[in-house]
Amino acid sequence: AVERVLADEKVGTCPMLDFVGDVRQFVVEQENGKNRRTVPAVERTVAANDFYDYYSWSSHTGFEEQQTSIMFLYRDLNHPDELSFFWIHGIDEGAKPGQSQGSARVNGLITGVPSGTKIAQRDDDSGEWDWTSSTTPGVLTHKGPHLGGKWTFDQNTDGGAVSGLPVDKNWELKIEAEFIKGINKWFFYFGDGSAPQQLDPKEPVYLHPVVTTVDLGVAPYPDVAGPQTFCTLVTSDVKDKELAYTFKWGDEMPDTVVNKKAGELACAEHVFCGPVSDSCGGTVPRQVRVVV
Repeated sequence: AVERVLADEKVGTCPMLDFVGDVRQFVVEQENGKNRRTVPAVERTVAANDFYDYYSWSSHTGFEEQQTSIMFLYRDLNHPDELSFFWIHGIDEGAKPGQSQGSARVNGLITGVPSGTKIAQRDDDSGEWDWTSSTTPGVLTHKGPHLGGKWTFDQNTDGGAVSGLPVDKNWELKIEAEFIKGINKWFFYFGDGSAPQQLDPKEPVYLHPVVTTVDLGVAPYPDVAGPQTFCTLVTSDVKDKELAYTFKWGDEMPDTVVNKKAGELACAEHVFCGPVSDSCGGTVPRQVRVVV
C-alpha cells in the first residue's frame, strides 16, 4: 500500500479547523453563507488551456450542459501553484447527445481580482471578456476596474478563463451574473466534477482560498465547519488498473473508500466535528491520510 498525507490539522478545534499540507481548498458561497462549500479546485494533469480545449468557437471540458452556466477553479497538478478561474455558458452543438444550446445572452461582472491575473482564454473575442472600467450593460454596474463579460451566443459556448490567481494569499472574487436569455441554471464545479454545487442565479457568488499562512501581516481566512472535499491522484505505471483509495480522517468516523482508475481524481467528502483529545485532555492534531 502507498500512503500519502493530504493535510495536517494545525488548530485542532471545531469549527476553526485549519489544515496545512499540499491540499489547496477554497470556499464558495452566496449571500449570508448560502450554498457555502469548502472544496478543492478542479484538478487534472494538463495545462489550463488544454483543459479548456477551445475549438469550434466553444470550450470542451466535459462539464458543459445546455442552458447552464458553470464556474470552477482549475489547478494543473504538474504545476500545482498555478491557479485559473473558468466561467463557461452553454454547450457546443453535438458535444453531448440530445443537447442543443439555442440562442442566449449573459452579462457578467467580477471584482476583487488580484493583481498579476491575466486573461488565459477568450470565448470568443476581447469585446466579450476583458478588463474594463466602464459600466457593464444591463443591471450590473461597478465604478472602477473589473473583469466584464458581455456574451451573445447560439448553438455553442461562450465565456473565458483567467490565470495567475495566487494559491496561498488572501483574495476574494465577487461574481455577479445577469442571465438575460437562454441560461437558467448556474453551477460551481470542483474536484472530479461529479457533484457540482448548484447556485442561485439571482445572487452574487463569493470565492476565496482557505489560506493557512499569514502574508504581509494579513490575517488568514479561517477554515469552516461543514462538508469539506479532499482529492488525490495516482499517476504511476498502473494505467487502466482500478485502485481503492482509503481516506483516513483522523477522527472517530469510519474511513471512506473510493474506487478509481489510475490517472482519475479520487475525491471524498467529510464533516469534521470536535477536537481529538489525548489521555491528559490535550488536543491531538489530526492528519487526513489516503492509502492506496
